[in-house]
Amino acid sequence: MRNKLINIGILEVHYHLKFLHTTIKVCKTNETNLTIFTTRKIYERLKIYIENIEKYEFVIKEKNESISKFLKRVEKVCNEKIELLFINTIQTNSLDIVRFISFKPNSKIIATSHITNHWLKAKYGFNVKNIPRSLDVTISLFLLRKILLKRFNALNVIYPPVKAHIEKNTNYRKPVFTIPFNFYDNKKVKKPEKKDEKIRFIIPGYIEKFRRDYHLSLDVFEKLFEKYNEKIELYILGQPRGKYGKEIINKCKILKEKGYNIKYPTGFISEEKYNEILIESDIIFSPLQITKIADTGIKEIYGTTEGSAIPFEAIQSSKPLIIGNDFKIMKELESSTVKYKSREDLIEKIIDLIENKEKLKKIKIEAKKNSKNFMLPVLQEYFKNKILDKINEL
Repeated sequence: MRNKLINIGILEVHYHLKFLHTTIKVCKTNETNLTIFTTRKIYERLKIYIENIEKYEFVIKEKNESISKFLKRVEKVCNEKIELLFINTIQTNSLDIVRFISFKPNSKIIATSHITNHWLKAKYGFNVKNIPRSLDVTISLFLLRKILLKRFNALNVIYPPVKAHIEKNTNYRKPVFTIPFNFYDNKKVKKPEKKDEKIRFIIPGYIEKFRRDYHLSLDVFEKLFEKYNEKIELYILGQPRGKYGKEIINKCKILKEKGYNIKYPTGFISEEKYNEILIESDIIFSPLQITKIADTGIKEIYGTTEGSAIPFEAIQSSKPLIIGNDFKIMKELESSTVKYKSREDLIEKIIDLIENKEKLKKIKIEAKKNSKNFMLPVLQEYFKNKILDKINEL
């Protein structure tokens, strides 16, 4: 135990609610005092995750207060007492970058990079179809790399393989930490009382073209339903967005009309309902589009240069994961992950899980065991050993 508690600050003014929750829980130890700087909207949503939230110290952005003015207020608090500040989200637009360039607290800073190529690696992108956005991002990245990165004492990434990529493929030489997107709370993962023996496959996340290949998913499950309809269920757990989202929902309706066991969103899904459905499922399936091309032409690769929430959905719910072969899965989840190379390979591997009950049982046991690597005490020990104990070295 230290003679003096370390004052930690966490700043989030945009989004990434679950990651903010994780950072708060990891950093709140018997060796720290914690101050959270955020918006009223985020604070109200945090109540879903944090019991007795009033016991935490918050500095809240006022309704009519600009982000720039709020950051000046945060800077003042930091200068008075915060020794280490976590900045959880900085957007890659010139307005947000300029805000943070003007933000100069005396605290040591660990900033989370969610998109590595944008921050550290890629050449400045340009898209003739979106010239204003291209120019804006080019300016913002120039300022980020030339000014902001020099001020940060370290970076954090939410997914361990991204750290390996930074250390091997970029020129960034300051420390890189891995406080993850989410953690496993065994108290919240209750064994459901299943009404039947159907294996529930679940695809979580927004229904968007650039995120996941839903056409592949529905084609595969239509084929599986023809033979195994009484044994399986597919749950699409995410809100449809745009023309593509409506197209996928219409395709789900057609499968439903054929009598297949498929469920899909018909309205807003609350955080509580989302987590309940996730926990009561058997296997998470994510037909993730591994490569993401931004509207400026800059490429990010999920699992390599950009983290994904999907492995942490599996960790949070202690479920096995089915994902494409190109996704770099962290070593802690290898034994509870099924990878596929093609449509036919995916069908074969799902059939194997349906027909081989012992194999399914084993991979579910592995998922529970693997999730324990991300329990809060484990992450707090990492925080203590890698960050708190070496804070003077940053």
